[in-house]
Amino acid sequence: VRDYDIDNLDNYEKDRNYPALDRTSHLSVHLRFGTVSIRSIVSRIAHNQSFLNELIWREFFMQILFHFPDVVGSNFRKKFDAITWQNDHADFEKWKNGRTGYLLVDAGMRELNATGFMHNRVRMVVADFLCKHLLIDWRWGEAYFATKLLDYELSSNNGNWQWAAGTGCDATPNFRKFNPTVQLSKFDPQMNYVKKWIPEAQLLKK
Repeated sequence: VRDYDIDNLDNYEKDRNYPALDRTSHLSVHLRFGTVSIRSIVSRIAHNQSFLNELIWREFFMQILFHFPDVVGSNFRKKFDAITWQNDHADFEKWKNGRTGYLLVDAGMRELNATGFMHNRVRMVVADFLCKHLLIDWRWGEAYFATKLLDYELSSNNGNWQWAAGTGCDATPNFRKFNPTVQLSKFDPQMNYVKKWIPEAQLLKK
């Protein structure tokens, strides 16, 4: 593990949810393509419990996929097969292109489309917005992320989308929603991240 990949992790627990800060390791692409091993990372950061927990989630979702391969394309918790998704194509296009009108959601999608990367906090917000605000099937979002993410990995992508939708193993409760406006005020209060990806937001007051 190169030093510059882990230098940002000293304040990981405190800063990791703020997308305007460069406080993540960016190791996910290396893990995805095998240019670094999970063992080498753990040997360097075992003292950092917060970051270690995120690596454990990755391994957990791999085990879920191995033992329950039908999660590819279906809900882990079958009782949620009864969800009636609205699946509005126009809303889906707005979401994909960062044109929903919700600043944090739109900034995240524009970053994804431009770079193949999206901050983890923002990934949770955009996934929650698609599934629980627009009522669009998580599988649509999962498939779109698969075409865009440089660090795409089936187990993590599937597991995190099912977590956001409330259909997966150890998922967020189905009734819980992220308020994208509140998320913006908490994690990008100066709108530095938003303004980086939405030029027209420069006209807005902080």
